[in-house]
Amino acid sequence: MRIDVDALKCIGCMACEMACGYHRDDAFALLASCIVVYRARDKKDYFGVVIKEEESLTIARPEGLEIKRIGVTEESSDSGQKKEADASAKPMLLREPCDLCSGMKYGPMCVKICPVDAISLIEGGE
Repeated sequence: MRIDVDALKCIGCMACEMACGYHRDDAFALLASCIVVYRARDKKDYFGVVIKEEESLTIARPEGLEIKRIGVTEESSDSGQKKEADASAKPMLLREPCDLCSGMKYGPMCVKICPVDAISLIEGGE
């Protein structure tokens, strides 16, 4: 099972981030959360969600879902050269991966707390 995010439904309330941080630290510690909501500075009402999983980062944006393998370099389409991961991803890589709120009676807190049902639990992997 894994977490799935519909970024088109996301309203950027950060309830998922707070619930995840609470699950991990018994406090509203956003830095402990494995799910992060972000806003684009240059686009109004543009929200994305990043989830750190064991071996990948799931990035949900309005234009679609992207899964990036942790530790895998990408090939740049225009130059054909390998490029390193974006420095903005590094803080996310330091966080613990999602454990689907193991031990919680009602399952992943981010799924339960999302007021617009933008986050769901789906069977299978990628």
